[in-house]
Amino acid sequence: MEGQELNQIKSQLLWRKSKIQEAVSGHIVQMHLANLLKEVDSALERIDNGTYGMCVVCHDPIEKERLIIDPLIKVCLDHLTTNQQKELEDDLIVANSIQKAMLPKNGQQLKGFEIYFYYDAAGAVSGDYCDIIDPGADSDSLYFVLGDVSGKGIAASMLMTHLRAMFQSLIPLGLTIAQLIARASRLLCESTTSTHYATLICVKSNNKGTVEICNAGHCLPFYIGKTGVRKIESTGMPIGIFCESEYGLTTLNLDKDEMLLLYSDGLTEAMKKDELYGTERLEKFAFENRELSPKQFIEKLLIELKNFLAGNTRSDDLTIMAIKKL
Repeated sequence: MEGQELNQIKSQLLWRKSKIQEAVSGHIVQMHLANLLKEVDSALERIDNGTYGMCVVCHDPIEKERLIIDPLIKVCLDHLTTNQQKELEDDLIVANSIQKAMLPKNGQQLKGFEIYFYYDAAGAVSGDYCDIIDPGADSDSLYFVLGDVSGKGIAASMLMTHLRAMFQSLIPLGLTIAQLIARASRLLCESTTSTHYATLICVKSNNKGTVEICNAGHCLPFYIGKTGVRKIESTGMPIGIFCESEYGLTTLNLDKDEMLLLYSDGLTEAMKKDELYGTERLEKFAFENRELSPKQFIEKLLIELKNFLAGNTRSDDLTIMAIKKL
Protein backbone atom coordinates (compact mmCIF):
# COMPACT_ATOMS: atom_id res chain seq x y z
CA MET A 1 0.00 0.00 0.00
CA GLU A 2 1.34 3.45 -0.96
CA GLY A 3 2.55 5.83 1.72
CA GLN A 4 -0.08 8.49 0.99
CA GLU A 5 -2.93 5.97 1.26
CA LEU A 6 -1.43 4.59 4.47
CA ASN A 7 -1.24 8.09 5.98
CA GLN A 8 -4.88 8.70 5.06
CA ILE A 9 -5.93 5.44 6.71
CA LYS A 10 -3.89 6.30 9.80
CA SER A 11 -5.60 9.70 10.03
CA GLN A 12 -8.97 7.99 9.67
CA LEU A 13 -8.11 5.52 12.43
CA LEU A 14 -6.93 8.29 14.78
CA TRP A 15 -10.18 10.16 14.13
CA ARG A 16 -12.20 7.02 14.89
CA LYS A 17 -10.17 6.46 18.07
CA SER A 18 -10.97 9.97 19.28
CA LYS A 19 -14.68 9.39 18.64
CA ILE A 20 -14.63 6.10 20.58
CA GLN A 21 -12.83 7.77 23.46
CA GLU A 22 -15.44 10.54 23.49
CA ALA A 23 -18.20 7.91 23.58
CA VAL A 24 -16.76 6.13 26.63
CA SER A 25 -15.54 9.24 28.48
CA GLY A 26 -17.29 9.63 31.82
CA HIS A 27 -19.37 6.47 31.40
CA ILE A 28 -19.07 2.80 32.24
CA VAL A 29 -17.11 1.38 29.32
CA GLN A 30 -19.29 -0.94 27.22
CA MET A 31 -17.49 -4.13 26.20
CA HIS A 32 -18.00 -3.65 22.44
CA LEU A 33 -16.52 -0.13 22.61
CA ALA A 34 -13.54 -1.37 24.61
CA ASN A 35 -12.94 -4.13 22.05
CA LEU A 36 -13.31 -1.67 19.17
CA LEU A 37 -10.75 0.63 20.79
CA LYS A 38 -8.33 -2.31 21.04
CA GLU A 39 -8.88 -3.09 17.34
CA VAL A 40 -8.10 0.51 16.36
CA ASP A 41 -4.97 0.57 18.55
CA SER A 42 -3.86 -2.74 17.02
CA ALA A 43 -4.29 -1.36 13.49
CA LEU A 44 -2.31 1.79 14.39
CA GLU A 45 0.45 -0.40 15.86
CA ARG A 46 0.61 -2.44 12.64
CA ILE A 47 0.97 0.77 10.63
CA ASP A 48 3.85 1.90 12.84
CA ASN A 49 5.70 -1.42 12.67
CA GLY A 50 5.19 -1.85 8.92
CA THR A 51 2.92 -4.91 8.99
CA TYR A 52 -0.38 -3.15 8.24
CA GLY A 53 -2.30 -4.49 5.27
CA MET A 54 -0.77 -7.98 5.49
CA CYS A 55 -2.98 -11.01 6.13
CA VAL A 56 -2.28 -12.42 9.61
CA VAL A 57 -2.80 -15.97 8.25
CA CYS A 58 -0.83 -16.14 4.99
CA HIS A 59 1.11 -12.85 5.29
CA ASP A 60 0.17 -11.83 1.74
CA PRO A 61 -1.24 -8.33 1.05
CA ILE A 62 -4.92 -7.77 1.87
CA GLU A 63 -7.04 -6.39 -0.98
CA LYS A 64 -6.52 -2.60 -0.95
CA GLU A 65 -10.11 -1.68 -1.72
CA ARG A 66 -11.29 -3.69 1.30
CA LEU A 67 -8.85 -1.85 3.57
CA ILE A 68 -10.11 1.50 2.31
CA ILE A 69 -13.68 0.50 3.22
CA ASP A 70 -12.78 -1.18 6.54
CA PRO A 71 -9.28 -0.32 7.84
CA LEU A 72 -9.58 -2.87 10.68
CA ILE A 73 -9.50 -5.90 8.37
CA LYS A 74 -6.77 -8.43 9.26
CA VAL A 75 -7.24 -11.21 6.69
CA CYS A 76 -7.41 -11.46 2.90
CA LEU A 77 -10.44 -12.82 1.06
CA ASP A 78 -8.91 -16.32 0.91
CA HIS A 79 -8.89 -16.58 4.69
CA LEU A 80 -12.31 -15.31 5.65
CA THR A 81 -14.32 -17.65 7.83
CA THR A 82 -17.30 -19.43 6.29
CA ASN A 83 -19.67 -16.99 8.00
CA GLN A 84 -17.66 -13.99 6.81
CA GLN A 85 -17.68 -15.31 3.24
CA LYS A 86 -21.46 -15.78 3.39
CA GLU A 87 -21.92 -12.24 4.75
CA LEU A 88 -19.74 -10.82 1.97
CA GLU A 89 -21.67 -12.74 -0.69
CA ASP A 90 -24.96 -11.46 0.74
CA ASP A 91 -23.63 -7.89 0.79
CA LEU A 92 -22.57 -8.15 -2.86
CA ILE A 93 -26.01 -9.45 -3.88
CA VAL A 94 -27.68 -6.52 -2.11
CA ALA A 95 -25.19 -4.04 -3.60
CA ASN A 96 -25.83 -5.42 -7.09
CA SER A 97 -29.60 -5.08 -6.63
CA ILE A 98 -29.29 -1.52 -5.36
CA GLN A 99 -27.03 -0.56 -8.25
CA LYS A 100 -29.43 -1.96 -10.84
CA ALA A 101 -32.34 -0.14 -9.20
CA MET A 102 -30.49 3.18 -9.61
CA LEU A 103 -30.24 2.85 -13.39
CA PRO A 104 -32.62 5.01 -15.43
CA LYS A 105 -35.53 3.50 -17.34
CA ASN A 106 -34.25 2.07 -20.62
CA GLY A 107 -35.59 2.51 -24.16
CA GLN A 108 -37.16 5.91 -23.50
CA GLN A 109 -38.30 8.58 -25.94
CA LEU A 110 -37.93 11.92 -24.19
CA LYS A 111 -38.05 15.52 -25.42
CA GLY A 112 -37.25 14.72 -29.04
CA PHE A 113 -34.73 11.92 -28.41
CA GLU A 114 -34.73 8.14 -28.35
CA ILE A 115 -32.28 6.68 -25.83
CA TYR A 116 -31.05 3.17 -25.21
CA PHE A 117 -28.18 1.95 -23.05
CA TYR A 118 -26.39 -1.23 -22.02
CA TYR A 119 -24.84 -1.57 -18.56
CA ASP A 120 -22.89 -4.61 -17.42
CA ALA A 121 -20.50 -5.08 -14.51
CA ALA A 122 -17.38 -7.19 -15.00
CA GLY A 123 -17.82 -8.43 -11.42
CA ALA A 124 -20.58 -8.36 -8.84
CA VAL A 125 -20.80 -4.55 -8.88
CA SER A 126 -19.74 -1.82 -11.31
CA GLY A 127 -17.74 1.39 -11.08
CA ASP A 128 -19.43 2.79 -14.21
CA TYR A 129 -22.00 5.57 -13.85
CA CYS A 130 -24.90 5.80 -16.30
CA ASP A 131 -27.77 8.28 -15.95
CA ILE A 132 -30.52 10.10 -17.83
CA ILE A 133 -31.83 13.08 -15.88
CA ASP A 134 -34.97 15.00 -16.86
CA PRO A 135 -35.31 18.27 -14.90
CA GLY A 136 -39.07 18.19 -15.47
CA ALA A 137 -41.86 19.60 -17.63
CA ASP A 138 -40.79 23.20 -17.01
CA SER A 139 -37.53 22.60 -18.89
CA ASP A 140 -36.89 21.41 -22.44
CA SER A 141 -33.49 20.06 -21.38
CA LEU A 142 -32.26 16.52 -20.84
CA TYR A 143 -28.99 15.44 -19.27
CA PHE A 144 -27.07 12.31 -20.19
CA VAL A 145 -24.19 11.30 -17.91
CA LEU A 146 -21.74 8.43 -18.37
CA GLY A 147 -18.67 7.98 -16.22
CA ASP A 148 -16.04 5.55 -15.02
CA VAL A 149 -14.75 5.66 -11.45
CA SER A 150 -11.13 4.78 -10.68
CA GLY A 151 -10.61 1.33 -9.20
CA LYS A 152 -12.82 -1.73 -9.18
CA GLY A 153 -15.21 -3.64 -6.98
CA ILE A 154 -17.09 -2.43 -3.93
CA ALA A 155 -15.03 0.73 -3.39
CA ALA A 156 -15.61 1.87 -6.99
CA SER A 157 -19.33 1.08 -6.80
CA MET A 158 -19.66 3.13 -3.60
CA LEU A 159 -17.95 6.06 -5.30
CA MET A 160 -20.24 5.65 -8.31
CA THR A 161 -23.26 5.94 -5.99
CA HIS A 162 -21.74 9.08 -4.48
CA LEU A 163 -21.27 10.52 -7.97
CA ARG A 164 -24.87 9.80 -8.93
CA ALA A 165 -26.18 11.54 -5.82
CA MET A 166 -24.10 14.63 -6.65
CA PHE A 167 -25.45 14.95 -10.19
CA GLN A 168 -29.03 14.30 -9.13
CA SER A 169 -28.64 17.14 -6.61
CA LEU A 170 -26.65 19.59 -8.75
CA ILE A 171 -28.64 19.50 -12.01
CA PRO A 172 -31.78 21.18 -10.57
CA LEU A 173 -29.59 24.19 -9.66
CA GLY A 174 -29.57 25.27 -13.33
CA LEU A 175 -25.79 25.46 -13.73
CA THR A 176 -24.14 25.34 -17.14
CA ILE A 177 -22.68 21.90 -17.71
CA ALA A 178 -19.15 23.33 -17.47
CA GLN A 179 -20.07 24.72 -14.04
CA LEU A 180 -21.81 21.46 -13.19
CA ILE A 181 -18.72 19.37 -13.91
CA ALA A 182 -16.44 21.82 -12.08
CA ARG A 183 -18.72 21.74 -9.01
CA ALA A 184 -18.89 17.93 -9.09
CA SER A 185 -15.10 17.77 -9.39
CA ARG A 186 -14.65 19.97 -6.34
CA LEU A 187 -17.16 17.99 -4.26
CA LEU A 188 -15.54 14.70 -5.23
CA CYS A 189 -12.07 16.05 -4.48
CA GLU A 190 -13.13 17.34 -1.06
CA SER A 191 -15.06 14.22 -0.02
CA THR A 192 -12.74 11.37 -1.10
CA THR A 193 -9.08 10.41 -0.96
CA SER A 194 -6.68 11.79 -3.54
CA THR A 195 -6.44 8.39 -5.25
CA HIS A 196 -10.12 8.49 -6.19
CA TYR A 197 -11.29 10.24 -9.34
CA ALA A 198 -13.62 9.63 -12.27
CA THR A 199 -13.60 10.18 -16.00
CA LEU A 200 -16.99 11.46 -17.05
CA ILE A 201 -18.97 12.88 -19.93
CA CYS A 202 -22.07 15.02 -19.50
CA VAL A 203 -24.41 15.98 -22.35
CA LYS A 204 -27.17 18.58 -22.13
CA SER A 205 -29.73 18.60 -24.93
CA ASN A 206 -32.86 20.52 -25.87
CA ASN A 207 -35.77 19.40 -28.03
CA LYS A 208 -34.44 21.39 -31.02
CA GLY A 209 -31.46 19.06 -31.23
CA THR A 210 -28.81 21.36 -29.76
CA VAL A 211 -26.42 19.43 -27.52
CA GLU A 212 -23.68 20.73 -25.25
CA ILE A 213 -20.99 18.23 -24.36
CA CYS A 214 -18.49 18.44 -21.50
CA ASN A 215 -15.95 15.63 -21.47
CA ALA A 216 -13.86 15.28 -18.31
CA GLY A 217 -11.12 12.96 -19.55
CA HIS A 218 -13.53 10.25 -20.66
CA CYS A 219 -13.53 8.06 -23.78
CA LEU A 220 -14.19 10.26 -26.82
CA PRO A 221 -17.88 10.13 -27.81
CA PHE A 222 -18.95 9.79 -31.43
CA TYR A 223 -21.18 12.12 -33.40
CA ILE A 224 -22.89 9.84 -35.93
CA GLY A 225 -24.27 12.04 -38.71
CA LYS A 226 -26.05 11.19 -41.93
CA THR A 227 -22.87 11.48 -43.97
CA GLY A 228 -20.14 10.50 -41.55
CA VAL A 229 -18.83 9.85 -38.07
CA ARG A 230 -16.44 11.93 -36.00
CA LYS A 231 -14.97 11.81 -32.51
CA ILE A 232 -15.63 14.71 -30.14
CA GLU A 233 -12.51 15.78 -28.25
CA SER A 234 -12.15 15.97 -24.47
CA THR A 235 -12.67 19.37 -22.81
CA GLY A 236 -10.97 18.80 -19.46
CA MET A 237 -9.26 16.45 -17.02
CA PRO A 238 -10.98 13.74 -14.93
CA ILE A 239 -13.02 15.02 -12.02
CA GLY A 240 -11.78 14.79 -8.43
CA ILE A 241 -8.07 15.11 -9.23
CA PHE A 242 -7.92 18.79 -8.29
CA CYS A 243 -10.43 20.73 -6.21
CA GLU A 244 -10.36 23.68 -8.62
CA SER A 245 -10.67 22.80 -12.30
CA GLU A 246 -12.16 24.48 -15.35
CA TYR A 247 -13.96 22.74 -18.21
CA GLY A 248 -14.86 23.71 -21.74
CA LEU A 249 -17.82 22.82 -23.91
CA THR A 250 -18.42 21.40 -27.36
CA THR A 251 -21.72 22.41 -28.95
CA LEU A 252 -23.33 20.82 -31.98
CA ASN A 253 -26.77 20.36 -33.52
CA LEU A 254 -28.26 16.94 -34.13
CA ASP A 255 -30.62 16.72 -37.09
CA LYS A 256 -33.34 14.09 -37.34
CA ASP A 257 -31.95 10.51 -37.21
CA GLU A 258 -28.46 11.66 -36.15
CA MET A 259 -26.98 10.09 -33.05
CA LEU A 260 -24.48 10.45 -30.21
CA LEU A 261 -22.63 7.41 -28.92
CA LEU A 262 -21.23 7.39 -25.37
CA TYR A 263 -19.32 4.45 -23.90
CA SER A 264 -16.86 3.37 -21.23
CA ASP A 265 -13.41 1.93 -21.90
CA GLY A 266 -14.77 -1.56 -21.30
CA LEU A 267 -15.74 -1.35 -24.99
CA THR A 268 -12.69 0.04 -26.78
CA GLU A 269 -10.18 -1.61 -24.41
CA ALA A 270 -11.77 -5.06 -24.66
CA MET A 271 -8.86 -7.31 -25.61
CA LYS A 272 -8.32 -10.54 -27.53
CA LYS A 273 -4.77 -11.75 -26.98
CA ASP A 274 -2.76 -8.55 -27.65
CA GLU A 275 -5.41 -6.88 -29.83
CA LEU A 276 -7.76 -4.13 -28.60
CA TYR A 277 -11.24 -3.67 -30.00
CA GLY A 278 -10.22 -0.01 -30.39
CA THR A 279 -11.79 3.24 -31.60
CA GLU A 280 -11.08 2.67 -35.29
CA ARG A 281 -13.13 -0.53 -35.31
CA LEU A 282 -15.89 1.27 -33.38
CA GLU A 283 -15.89 4.20 -35.80
CA LYS A 284 -16.24 1.85 -38.77
CA PHE A 285 -19.10 0.00 -37.07
CA ALA A 286 -20.86 3.28 -36.23
CA PHE A 287 -20.71 4.47 -39.84
CA GLU A 288 -21.98 1.20 -41.27
CA ASN A 289 -24.88 0.99 -38.81
CA ARG A 290 -25.81 4.68 -38.43
CA GLU A 291 -29.37 4.13 -39.70
CA LEU A 292 -30.31 1.69 -36.94
CA SER A 293 -32.37 2.64 -33.91
CA PRO A 294 -30.40 3.07 -30.64
CA LYS A 295 -31.57 -0.34 -29.38
CA GLN A 296 -30.74 -2.12 -32.65
CA PHE A 297 -27.39 -0.33 -32.85
CA ILE A 298 -26.28 -1.41 -29.36
CA GLU A 299 -27.59 -4.95 -29.71
CA LYS A 300 -25.68 -5.39 -32.96
CA LEU A 301 -22.56 -3.79 -31.43
CA LEU A 302 -22.67 -6.27 -28.54
CA ILE A 303 -22.81 -9.16 -31.02
CA GLU A 304 -19.78 -7.75 -32.85
CA LEU A 305 -17.91 -7.34 -29.56
CA LYS A 306 -18.72 -10.92 -28.56
CA ASN A 307 -17.50 -12.19 -31.93
CA PHE A 308 -14.32 -10.11 -31.60
CA LEU A 309 -13.55 -11.50 -28.14
CA ALA A 310 -14.03 -15.05 -29.45
CA GLY A 311 -14.57 -16.55 -26.02
CA ASN A 312 -12.17 -14.26 -24.10
CA THR A 313 -13.77 -12.67 -21.05
CA ARG A 314 -13.96 -8.94 -20.43
CA SER A 315 -11.95 -7.63 -17.48
CA ASP A 316 -13.68 -4.24 -17.18
CA ASP A 317 -17.18 -2.87 -16.69
CA LEU A 318 -19.04 -2.02 -19.89
CA THR A 319 -21.52 0.80 -20.48
CA ILE A 320 -22.81 2.01 -23.86
CA MET A 321 -25.43 4.70 -24.52
CA ALA A 322 -26.90 5.71 -27.90
CA ILE A 323 -28.93 8.94 -28.18
CA LYS A 324 -30.82 9.56 -31.43
CA LYS A 325 -32.72 12.68 -32.51
CA LEU A 326 -36.31 11.95 -33.48
